Amino acid sequence: MKISTWVRICLLALVLCVLGLFLWRPVWLFYWGKFRTGNEIVSRIEAFRTREGHLPETLRDVGFDDPDSKLFYRLISSDEYCVWFGTSLGESETYSSRSKQWE
Repeated sequence: MKISTWVRICLLALVLCVLGLFLWRPVWLFYWGKFRTGNEIVSRIEAFRTREGHLPETLRDVGFDDPDSKLFYRLISSDEYCVWFGTSLGESETYSSRSKQWE
């Protein structure tokens, strides 16, 4: 009897943890694929900047031509850019070349 009670407690704890993750929705967990692709884009942009001496105008300039990726690039100035993707209505994760991190 004690084993089945222990199993029930463990299962309940597991269910509560999983439920908590879905309610809390940590961005890093639910969008890790987009972060990975975004970091690849940032690496390509920085390699382009080193090689060419300026930032690319579009993602096609760095060889990224996937219209279904839902990741976007904007050239802000001659030495600043951002890469972003949407997470929910009106919300996004943005990489700033100035801070060199996702915000």
